[in-house]
Amino acid sequence: MQKWSQRSSPNNKSKEEFLATKQITVLEYPAYSPDLVPSDFFLFPKIKEILKGRHFDDIDDIRNNTMTALKAIPQTHFQNSFEGWTRRYHRCIASQGEYFEGDHDGIQQ
Repeated sequence: MQKWSQRSSPNNKSKEEFLATKQITVLEYPAYSPDLVPSDFFLFPKIKEILKGRHFDDIDDIRNNTMTALKAIPQTHFQNSFEGWTRRYHRCIASQGEYFEGDHDGIQQ
């Protein structure tokens, strides 16, 4: 079973419906919790690393290059990110939501 994490809001209803059709479990987390957002500590830095220093002609060029960058990230990196997110989730609970060091420990980037 696949799992995905997203914020709960009325705007995410179509996303929730799509994920349900793919039998992907949606995990709830606080509306603003940067310690628990995989895109902040894995995906965006990875895409930035791949696209760094490149110039784009227009929005379509940005979109196409971003999709190529996403497809270039090995699936195992996404799995490792999810496992790292699980560790971070437990650390966030243990610290009662307080800041903790070592945000990227064990997360392959």
